[in-house]
Amino acid sequence: MKKLYARMMKAECPIDPATMETTVPFLQHNTVEHALKDSGVRQIFFFVDPKDSAIFSITIYDTEEDLSNAMQEATSEFRFQSLAALGCTAVDARVFEVVAGQVNPDAPEVDFKSLVPPITTD
Repeated sequence: MKKLYARMMKAECPIDPATMETTVPFLQHNTVEHALKDSGVRQIFFFVDPKDSAIFSITIYDTEEDLSNAMQEATSEFRFQSLAALGCTAVDARVFEVVAGQVNPDAPEVDFKSLVPPITTD
């Protein structure tokens, strides 16, 4: 069985309707695009927890080496500048081995790019 690896990153961010209007497009059209350039990336998802003003990202990688290389991004200037632009602060970055799961073959594919409006500039 092929193993997969995951990176989870957490940031504290202002989460309200006004900030989400700019944060979500930035994540989708800037951060996601940047992360997908890493070697061995399979998927990336962002999760918002309004109860504790947290945004989590989970990125799945093909190999442990891909994950190790990607963890360098967890402390990169790009990450900290991107978070600061959103008014966010980095909290945590962790690595995981994916041990169980499956994609439901009947699950409809979600095209996030078409659901999230482009980044607007003032």
